[in-house]
Amino acid sequence: MSTLIGAMVGVGSTLLGETVRSKRERGHQLDQLRQQLYARYLEALTSTDGELQLLAVRQRTPVDEVDLRAAWRGHSLLALNYEIALVAPPPVADAADTAYRALRAMRNLMGTTEVGLGRRGAPEDGGPGAAEWDGAHREYIDAIAALRSAMRADVGSGRG
Repeated sequence: MSTLIGAMVGVGSTLLGETVRSKRERGHQLDQLRQQLYARYLEALTSTDGELQLLAVRQRTPVDEVDLRAAWRGHSLLALNYEIALVAPPPVADAADTAYRALRAMRNLMGTTEVGLGRRGAPEDGGPGAAEWDGAHREYIDAIAALRSAMRADVGSGRG
């Protein structure tokens, strides 16, 4: 009887140890997935922003809708935004969506308003659409900063 009880205790502790180890490994894999996803999303946002501003520098604004859409679709922003909503904690998912919406507002402004952008992506002083551009660009810059901060907090929390 004591041998049977000892065997049951041994098997039980082995199963418990395996369960804990397996759960820890799944958590580590999820952490790595989030870190990679965060980096891809930030890269996609930054690349899309650069392409949109390049269009505005090369063309007269408002920029042609076809060109805007092509630049927008080139980095799978919406798909990455959906992925973040699935795997990230709410503060990161909310900040990611805010950054997405801010960049989309910039895109829409470029397609509807005359904005003269200089070499560095800044509106020409006092030119048409300068105030609108300043506001939209500032919202995007602030949204990206908040997103990076939320991502850093998640990655540094021990969870991610």
